[in-house]
Amino acid sequence: MGGAATMLVYFQSNPDLWTGLIFSAPLFVMPEPMKPSRVRLFMYGLLFGIADTWASMPENKMVGKSIKDPEKLKIIASNPRRYTGKPRVGTMRELARVCQYIQDNFSRVTAPFLTAHGSADGVTCPTSSQLLYEKASSEDKTLKLYEGMYHSLIQGETDENANRVLGDMREWIDSRVKKYGKK
Repeated sequence: MGGAATMLVYFQSNPDLWTGLIFSAPLFVMPEPMKPSRVRLFMYGLLFGIADTWASMPENKMVGKSIKDPEKLKIIASNPRRYTGKPRVGTMRELARVCQYIQDNFSRVTAPFLTAHGSADGVTCPTSSQLLYEKASSEDKTLKLYEGMYHSLIQGETDENANRVLGDMREWIDSRVKKYGKK
């Protein structure tokens, strides 16, 4: 949800303040298996916020779809502070609303950006990055799709894959510093 939060901040600020954006597997489009039905959200909405804290949305077991490296998955899955319950109604309603807002405003993105996504991401779909790339007004935009990688491109992939992603991000930053930096 970091990408969505960053995009909301971007939309609420002067776009000229931004010299670049990097998104790693952003949630801009809710994947079909994660998307709550509009009928269900509407019905819960009739309860005037009472249902917002109910953990009654379909469970999606996201940690296994985020972390590809089995050793890293063991470490992350064993964290006793990690939330393991079903998503809450209010959370899913807000995610659906925010995703729609971001999609409706993709054309307002004028800052240079890099968006990176794994093709096997089971949490956020690569369509998020593809649509941003297609619809953004920015003249300097880069889309990187990593074949077979999951959602957590840096913390959840093998060290080799994570270093490849980090290297691409460093290269993107370095080239923008050369191109746009003050001399």
